[in-house]
Amino acid sequence: MRTHTSAKLPAVAGVGCVGNTSHRAALRPCVQHRIPSHRQNLSLSYPLPCRTMSTSAASTAAAPSAQAAARSDLQQGSASMQVAIQELQQLCQDALKTLGYDDQQALTISEVLLYAQLRNNSNNMVKVVTGGLDKLSDEQAPETQLQTDISAIVNGNHSAGIVVMKQALQLALEKATQSGCGIVGTNHTATGSGAIGYWAKQLADKGMIGIVLSQSPEYVTPHGATEAIFGTNPFAIGVPSESGSVVVDMATSAASWFGLVECDRAGQQVAADVGYDAAGHPTTDPAAIYKGGSIRVFDRSYKGSNIALMIELLAGPLVGGAVEDKLGSKNWGNLMIALHPRIMGDRKKILRDVHLMLARVKGARKAEGVQEIMLPGERGNRLAEQRLTAGKIDIPKSLYQGLKDMVAAGASASAPQPTSTLPHPPITSITPEAASISSTSPTVTSTTPDVTGSSPQPNSISSPSPGLSSTSTVTSTTQGAPSSSTGIPIITSIAPEATQGSDADGGMLGGSASEQESSGRSAEAAASSSGAMPADITGQQQQQFEEDVQGQQHQEQQALQAQQPLPGRRHLSTKLLHPPQSTDDPYEAVSPPLYQTATFGQPSATTNGPYDYTRSGNPTRTQLETQMADLEGADQAFAFASGMAALAAVLRLVGAGKGVVAGDDLYGGTSRLLAQVAPNLGIQVTNVDTTDIRAVEKALVAGHTKLVMLESPTNPRMQICDIATLTQMAHQVGALVVVDNSIMAPTFQQPLALGADISMTSATKFLNGHSDIMGGILSVKGADLAKKVYFTQNAEGAILSPFDCWLCLRGLKTMALRMEAQARNCAILAQALSHHPLITKINYPGLPGSRGHDLNASQATSGGSLFSFETGNVKASQIIAEQTKLFKITVSFGSVSSSISLPCYMSHASIPAEVRAARGLPDHLVRISVGMEHPQDLLDDLDQAMHQAMLAIGQEPVSLTQFAQPQHSEAQLLQKIATLERQLAAKS
Repeated sequence: MRTHTSAKLPAVAGVGCVGNTSHRAALRPCVQHRIPSHRQNLSLSYPLPCRTMSTSAASTAAAPSAQAAARSDLQQGSASMQVAIQELQQLCQDALKTLGYDDQQALTISEVLLYAQLRNNSNNMVKVVTGGLDKLSDEQAPETQLQTDISAIVNGNHSAGIVVMKQALQLALEKATQSGCGIVGTNHTATGSGAIGYWAKQLADKGMIGIVLSQSPEYVTPHGATEAIFGTNPFAIGVPSESGSVVVDMATSAASWFGLVECDRAGQQVAADVGYDAAGHPTTDPAAIYKGGSIRVFDRSYKGSNIALMIELLAGPLVGGAVEDKLGSKNWGNLMIALHPRIMGDRKKILRDVHLMLARVKGARKAEGVQEIMLPGERGNRLAEQRLTAGKIDIPKSLYQGLKDMVAAGASASAPQPTSTLPHPPITSITPEAASISSTSPTVTSTTPDVTGSSPQPNSISSPSPGLSSTSTVTSTTQGAPSSSTGIPIITSIAPEATQGSDADGGMLGGSASEQESSGRSAEAAASSSGAMPADITGQQQQQFEEDVQGQQHQEQQALQAQQPLPGRRHLSTKLLHPPQSTDDPYEAVSPPLYQTATFGQPSATTNGPYDYTRSGNPTRTQLETQMADLEGADQAFAFASGMAALAAVLRLVGAGKGVVAGDDLYGGTSRLLAQVAPNLGIQVTNVDTTDIRAVEKALVAGHTKLVMLESPTNPRMQICDIATLTQMAHQVGALVVVDNSIMAPTFQQPLALGADISMTSATKFLNGHSDIMGGILSVKGADLAKKVYFTQNAEGAILSPFDCWLCLRGLKTMALRMEAQARNCAILAQALSHHPLITKINYPGLPGSRGHDLNASQATSGGSLFSFETGNVKASQIIAEQTKLFKITVSFGSVSSSISLPCYMSHASIPAEVRAARGLPDHLVRISVGMEHPQDLLDDLDQAMHQAMLAIGQEPVSLTQFAQPQHSEAQLLQKIATLERQLAAKS
């Protein structure tokens, strides 16, 4: 077992075995990789699995020996240097980007590599500079091939193993949280999965029992044989306890492949019992072992061989990994299992017993000369903690230089080719509306005079920033402005609002104002001096950026078809301020008049005017209904006294003896309406998982099902259903479709354009936005259906009062501005919480890679500003909700100020506990509606509340703010603009 330390070396521990598959390939470029010249001949001073190693198991559990100290001196001698950890990780990310990884992939991979680097695990950043993480030409996006409630198989499609494992981790956690068990296998990952202990620790830190097994190519020989059949095949378990997580991980080989390579480079021999040469003879020459030979199992006996075979079977055939020529087929598998302690009994007792077991081991009687019994991973964790506290780490100089060389080589490759100077500099600008980072992504429009003298030709390139929205202004002057060598003026100023997380006070999320200003100046200077993008943007990054732009444009075109204005029509933000007028006002009031009256005088005793009684109609209500119909693309809209009154009117369309198909994750009031009111009307209700197309199809009955009720996202688990597909299915059996669109409102989603018949939006929430009215709006397609809805509204009288209509009209003017700002804040909070160890699951469709993200992006323009998360502990959730200062504990959402709730005790309390449990709605679920406060203040408030919660449940507090990342910065925007300038110059 390894303890992640320089005292524990690969020859015994098999450190870094999974990723070592790629190092073997790096030595055989004809098989897989070609290493660039600037990454050859690296000399890396790492602990080596050489003959001086101790093979005593006791030495691995005791304090560092003299030999270990000597090896540590070797690592940290003249061949090493000290570097800031933050700088090292950023450098690693930049180097990974030169290999073609995008920002998120580079971040994920660098986190796993840093985990190993901090613990002196050989599965570290050296893989980047030696070709161990080079992308394959036939790589495609991973895809889930098989999925059940508790299991899934992910085909990596030759993507990086670490990236695929991150997806497997998310699936395993999701399934274990919902069902108690998550079993996820991966195959066709042609590079290693990184330090396997990292994944086990991630599971344990989330409160799960984690088991991780990994295959690798044929390096290891079964006991009694001399031919390589097994991989180095590491496995790990992670177990939570009262005192924190414990991780036990080990490989089944006597040495790691990478360790042998390093021994060879250092000119040192290995122990005689480590492996065989190609002829099957024992050898101490590491090169003879990895060049056609084989490594023995860790204990050189049938026991180690049996363990290796177990892993081979479970992480190979079971998950679709290859069983022959794994290296040639570029297909080896991984198996990740997450178990929620609750399925094995009392969770608290299990965690307490684990703690007691660990205490027994630590307190065992020590052998002579042993000062301390070390738990697995304890030494490495101590070393990592020391380095993180200091903020610095010693690494080989050659590794640092190798990473720098990669970044420099990538920047050189992306340098612009000489271009002729344009006779007239183009005028470059970004308009405020075009800079909206959501439904209208930043659009750079350049009007370039044609050298032939013809009229200017416009060029427009859209910069994607999905899930976020803002209004920003970037200005450029053409006279006296600094210009690039191509004659294109450089953008000289960016309004504060243009940068993500900025505020008028000069503060900026993710760094001080001075740091951001310095970063912005550096990027601008780089662009000014070269006329191209800054040097730290590589050719591969540019290509990836351009591809992302094209892909995002296509995706946004599909998502925005319903919301792009037709010729002669205006954008939604404009329509909110300039609605169609439904009444004549002789005074042309800027604010619509309020007709606060119950009755209206009539022309005569025998004739009626347009209005007679407010229950039947009121000019203020007509103004609201007319504007909502315009915003939703409806034939008519109707304002009700509440959202539930609106849905109750829809239920009247069904009729006795007929059926309703509805989701199983609905607002509590809707669930109560369907469970307790509908049966009294003779209506049969069937609840299904609307994210499961087949389940919905099975529930639909032609001639019987008359209504399908959908939410997307659902409340409170934020699940996404395919509105267009489900609507088409419902119409085929003669059913109407109503979508509760309260979470998205017409700002982000328009259900009628996706085929739905009725869109219900709660006016209590985002439409009004200030939590001072109750109301619900039904927007309807079709004159006949509208007549039916109006009849019910007038007959039952659940209308919205004139004053509430007037307040809602006032709120609508700022709806787009409010919702975009709230969505920005929400994305920041959700991203930070998704990495926090107290949070076992987060539900937010705006998070890239989250379940439903892609589907939501295809039918909505944002993830919205509502999300929920689970802690696994009701007490922790209660403390978080009660100790926040800026989040009011309320049952509603959509206000300008943030709110928090425990749905099972509030908005969804009317649903029986057993029903909630069956639907995967745990009592510890926390729902947050994010307001317009400054995001840093919201993060700080949540941080202090979570700090108290973790202390209360016996966990070591972890800061939330460390996980927050700015979505954009001035420097990043300048870099993208410089890229676009270069493209425009090249086209000329």
